Amino acid sequence: MRVSRYAFLLSLVVLPGLASAQDRGVALNMGRGLNNGMSVGWTFRENWTLQPTIGAAYSSQGGFQASLGSTVLRSFGSDHRVYGYIGAGVYYGSANNGAYSTYGGGGQTPGTVNGAAYNNVYYANSNITYLTAPAGLRARIYGNFEMFAEAAYQRTLSGEFGPNQSGQFSGNANQRFGATLGITMRLQ
Repeated sequence: MRVSRYAFLLSLVVLPGLASAQDRGVALNMGRGLNNGMSVGWTFRENWTLQPTIGAAYSSQGGFQASLGSTVLRSFGSDHRVYGYIGAGVYYGSANNGAYSTYGGGGQTPGTVNGAAYNNVYYANSNITYLTAPAGLRARIYGNFEMFAEAAYQRTLSGEFGPNQSGQFSGNANQRFGATLGITMRLQ
């Protein structure tokens, strides 16, 4: 396990940039999926981006959720039009506020979520700290606008992920894998 961590970190540093994939500047990212919402990316050095994120959301099922964290991304590619990236980051926030349910557990007393009866209802109110390892592809579509598709593996250090996050393909309460689709507008 330790070898794979070092190999991942080493690949962030030595991945060859065949040409400058990403110039310095600031960009606004908007995505939907495993990572919902908006973030700002600051490309502080050619092909290196710091993406600090402050998030806030509310839903009737999940309640209020907020997060704070940052991801460092390393871009690589052969031109400015299409390029890939990988990264690593850490986040802290509230998660799983409100109620969620699972089916099954015959014979147990049913509960309700938003007026619907379910066999197992869980009420959670916890904070979460997690690591993320994204990899994605960006393509410039017009002028300063880019589209991106990103897959990420996320693992908790404390707390648990909610079971029904949009964009989530697999996972459990402590780790998950999912995707985010979005658009980026370069401001500089």
